[in-house]
Amino acid sequence: MTDTVVVLTALESEHAAVRDLIEEPAGHRHAAGTRFTIGRIRGGRVALAAVGAGNGSAAVLAERAITEFRPRAVLFTGIAGALHDDLELGSVVVATKIYGYHGGFEQLAGFGARPQAWDADHELEQIARLVSRDGTWHRRLPTAPAVRFRPIAAGEVVLDARESPLAHHLRQHFEDAAAIELESAGTAKAAQLNRAPFLAVRGISDKADGRKYETDGDGWQAVAARHAAAFTLAVAAELLASAPAAPRTPARRVSRPVDVTWRTDLTDSRSAAERCALEVHLVPLDDYGRLEAHRLGQLLGHLSDHGRACGLFTGTERVATDVGDRAAWVRSVPSPDGHSGLAVHLSGQRSVWLPLLPYNARGPVLDRDALTEQLERSLLRLAEMPGLPSAASVALAAGLEPAAGLAEIGRSTGFCTAAHIRVLSESEVPIPSLLHQAREAAGDLSARLHEAFRQAC
Repeated sequence: MTDTVVVLTALESEHAAVRDLIEEPAGHRHAAGTRFTIGRIRGGRVALAAVGAGNGSAAVLAERAITEFRPRAVLFTGIAGALHDDLELGSVVVATKIYGYHGGFEQLAGFGARPQAWDADHELEQIARLVSRDGTWHRRLPTAPAVRFRPIAAGEVVLDARESPLAHHLRQHFEDAAAIELESAGTAKAAQLNRAPFLAVRGISDKADGRKYETDGDGWQAVAARHAAAFTLAVAAELLASAPAAPRTPARRVSRPVDVTWRTDLTDSRSAAERCALEVHLVPLDDYGRLEAHRLGQLLGHLSDHGRACGLFTGTERVATDVGDRAAWVRSVPSPDGHSGLAVHLSGQRSVWLPLLPYNARGPVLDRDALTEQLERSLLRLAEMPGLPSAASVALAAGLEPAAGLAEIGRSTGFCTAAHIRVLSESEVPIPSLLHQAREAAGDLSARLHEAFRQAC
């Protein structure tokens, strides 16, 4: 179980409504080119994407998102047209059921409906009802929209008439459907096939009564999208905050020699004047993570994209790439502040390095809390690398280089005299478990680096 919820939208206005409510939004590129926005909410993170209109594209990109992030749940949020007269503009409809209403059988006697239908995930619906009763989800909105729990019809047609063949068909065969839209059936099918919990939340932007252009012109699309986004993220936050803790894999001590390729061995960067860098490595303890030699060159683009998506490189920062006999790596072009980099080795070792923080007038200094935070982010960057085979278990290694002259924050004496500081964890861990234990593992590595630092003073 992960701490991620996938949120999908159709329109850019719907995407913007969600993006405005998440913290620290950053880009993430799927190998096939799909762009996600990753952001933080209470309890975890959101992977957000705009899939475009239609059930077909929604199904494909929902499948892609589920495979990429293995989320706790998939939520679709956006606007819809009302089919029931008691739904006011701006109200929120939580889909208790999704009707894929276009299935049928046509014969001389008439049309017979053969729809598909998907019930809302029970846990998600229960959480949505709790959020609705709590009444605090709309605290960032100027009004308190009504929330209704009813079925929704999802097809391939924008309906803007109360008296039309489609409107008559819906009243005859799907009388309980309260709203109509174009994406939830495809998303629900993809979620079902991947055993991912799914819920659709829609804001009413028009009444499907011939006045859609009028209501759109009055700004109801943006209002409805904001209302649905606020409710959707409240559901996501409650789900993540209430999720049971991930089961811990019993720690096993590393019982064999660990062969680590350190940063300077990889890049031949050995300048004593270089700024001190923190480097972190995941070292396979078996052969399951090994790569074919021809894969190294294919990984350069993925490394660059992952480095930007996880915030290691900025969007405009220049990067250099290289492929050697044993590894492929990408790093930012050196600057007075140092440089950052990512590498993948034939052995399956994953490596990341970045300038040590904080930095004051005397240079980099060792601060326990800041170091733990940098280590945690680095471990997650490595564990979340896409498209790589995973070893059954890895050892964790961390180092500081060049370390000579490094001081500890709060201490006026005690400079490091060693060229570098390097430590290994005592326990091995599966990479999937590391996603849930990154903070604990970072704390252990931080303590080992501090102890090694003091011994080197």
